[in-house]
Amino acid sequence: MKRREMVFASASLLGLGLAARADDATAGSKPAPAAAASAAAPGHQALIDAAYECIKAGERCQTHCLNELSQGHAMMAECAGTVEAMLATCRALASLAAQNSAHLKAMAAVCATICRDCEAACKKHAGHHEICKQCMETCGRCAAACEAVPA
Repeated sequence: MKRREMVFASASLLGLGLAARADDATAGSKPAPAAAASAAAPGHQALIDAAYECIKAGERCQTHCLNELSQGHAMMAECAGTVEAMLATCRALASLAAQNSAHLKAMAAVCATICRDCEAACKKHAGHHEICKQCMETCGRCAAACEAVPA
């Protein structure tokens, strides 16, 4: 993929993420995509739910990491990087699961690896920060759900 295509793809994904957040804020409840996905892919609802739980905890963790980094606490740099990758991957996973995509198994394998990386990074801070502990736990559950996706 050329650089220009990557920039446009990233901007599109960012726009979708911001639109979803705006919908969540106005709805005042759980993310709407999970509810819509239940009709589209009932066999993957547990996976979709695990991805969205991971996203919710990850967004709180990401904010916490950025706050810590802005105060000069460089120890959160690894966590911030892994949570960013996890968020992007879990969003893609939820979308593919909702579509019952032929690529779901491959994406689930990638997502499991990335969630395990995030889980390990958050584990280092879980004893000091409840937000990191929650992110660690949801990443573990999401990775387990990904690993259980049948071929």
